[in-house]
Parts: sequence; structure tokens; C-alpha cells
Amino acid sequence: MNLIISYFIIGSFFLYYLYKFLIKYNILVEKVDRSSHKKFLFLNDQKSYVGGFFLLITLVFFVFDKNFFFIISLILIFLVGILSDSDVISSPQIRLFIQLIVIIIFVTYSNTLVEDTRIELIDNLLKNNFFKIIFTMFCFLVLINGCNFIDGANSLLIGYFLIVSICIFILSSSESVIFEEESLDIIICCLLILFVFNFFSKIIMGDSGAYLLGFLFGYYAIILANENLNISPFYILNLLWYPAFENLFSILRKIKSKISVSTPDNYHLHHFVFLELKKNFKKNNFNNSLTGIIINLFNFILLFIATIFANHSGYLSIILLFNIVIYLTAYYFLKMRNLKY
Repeated sequence: MNLIISYFIIGSFFLYYLYKFLIKYNILVEKVDRSSHKKFLFLNDQKSYVGGFFLLITLVFFVFDKNFFFIISLILIFLVGILSDSDVISSPQIRLFIQLIVIIIFVTYSNTLVEDTRIELIDNLLKNNFFKIIFTMFCFLVLINGCNFIDGANSLLIGYFLIVSICIFILSSSESVIFEEESLDIIICCLLILFVFNFFSKIIMGDSGAYLLGFLFGYYAIILANENLNISPFYILNLLWYPAFENLFSILRKIKSKISVSTPDNYHLHHFVFLELKKNFKKNNFNNSLTGIIINLFNFILLFIATIFANHSGYLSIILLFNIVIYLTAYYFLKMRNLKY
């Protein structure tokens, strides 16, 4: 407990002065192009990508300090994001290819692979080790890039994984669940600090932070499922459904619209929620942050219910289907209301 309190106090001051330093010397900072899809991110005209760097420091020195191979993997996935944030790698195809290489090396040499889905067809295919690697790689890629997609409103990405962390923490407190509960204390504390700074538009995670969060929780999800056969794989799907579905849905709608799947746009659910708030509360400077709060309030309720039924695949399937139906209903309703706004 003393470590957590000390980390929170020192971490908060460290992040604040690091943010001020980077803004002053224009490091990990980008001017906001108000005509681009990124115009939703910030109230001011500068954004700092320090969130991902702060998360990386926490993971390397406080969580995985003895896991050298995982640290190297985290640093590599972070560097891909930093190169993207700084437009050194502007091509989505190149970023995806490098992500692919990092993930293949990691899952192969660490043997961090999806073992069970409770879906008979997929489970039969998972008996083949090559398919197992490909399937795990696909899951990582969908999650990592889905995290990047939902990092379009303050408090949305960080808030979502703060909820996920708390749900895993609650679940791991059960004697029947095996998980490194101690590491979650620091991660929850880290995300809480980042959440406050992000809510007030001081920092964002950027591609670097989004990739890190996706990679970290993809790893946690596989470990949680593989070491606890009493937990349904459908619980893992519920935990990570939102960024994963956001990614897959975005790809499908872009294919339907005959545009490149790598083209950024302002047609995500959080964009429409933001526009709805902006329409009704024009003078509220926190509409961006409230967008994330509103979406995550729904996610919190459903993820908490899913945690109660973590070993019931039937109930979890219904919850997952309900999530998707509500998402699609809200998406098309808000799209019709705000498309011309």
C-alpha cells in the first residue's frame, strides 16, 4: 500500500513536470490541425504524446522489471507508435507490418498463444500450432489498432482500460483465479493518473500509448484465460470487445463505402456522441472528455455484470451480443442526427 501511495504522488508530480518540460522544448508535441480527424482530441492547439512514455516507464521499472523479453517487446511496440506519432512512419501498411513482426516474435518465443475459445470450429483449428500463432497474431493486431481507433476522445481509451483493470483485479481477488494481482495495483494507479491528465486535455496516449495498452492487455487476457480454465473465453471477449469491435466495424464500413481501410475519418461512435453533446452544450469545454465518460459508463455497467458471470459462457454471449446491438443502434441513430452537423 505504501508503494502505491508513493507511486501515485511521485508519478503525478513526475508526469506534470515532464509534460511541462516537453511542451516547453517541443518534444513529443504536435500542433493540432483543426481540419483533420484529430481536431476532436484537444481543447488547445498543442497535444503531448507523453502518456505512452509514462506508461512505458511504469511497466518497465515497476511491473515487468524482471521479464526482459517482454520489456523488449513493449519497447519495440512503443517505438512503432512513437514513429507513427512523429510521422516518421506515416504509412499504415508499414506500421502494420512492423507490428506484425514484433507480435510474431513475441508470441512464438514466449509461447503466449490463444489455447481455447469454446467455439468448436476454431478450437479444432487451434490444435494446429501454425494456425494458433496466426490466430493469436490476428487477435493482437485487432486489439492494438482498435485501441488506436478509440483514442479519439479524452478519457475514452484510458478510462476503458482502467475499467478493464479494475474488473480483472476484482476477479483475481477470488481464490479460484490465478493472476498476478500485485502488478494490477500499479497499473490501475498509473491509468488513474493518466486519466486525470487526459480528462483535462493535458496529455494523450497517442499511437505509442494506444499500441502499448493494446499489447499489454492482449497479453494479460491470454494469460488470464490460459491459466484459469474456469473463466470462459467469452469473458475475455467481453473485456476487450469495444476496441476490437470498433476496429472491425470501421474496416467493414470503409469497405462498404469503397474507401481505403487505412484512411482516418470522423465517423466513429465517439465522434457522433461528441457532436451530439456539442449541439446541446455549445459552451461546455469538456464535451470531449464527457464523450469518453458517457461511453465508458455503459461499458462499466456491462463489464461489471460480465465479471459476475465470468464462468458462464451462455450469459456472456448474451451480454456480448447486447453490447454489439446497443453500439450499432446508437451509432446509426447518432449518425442520422449528426451527419449534417
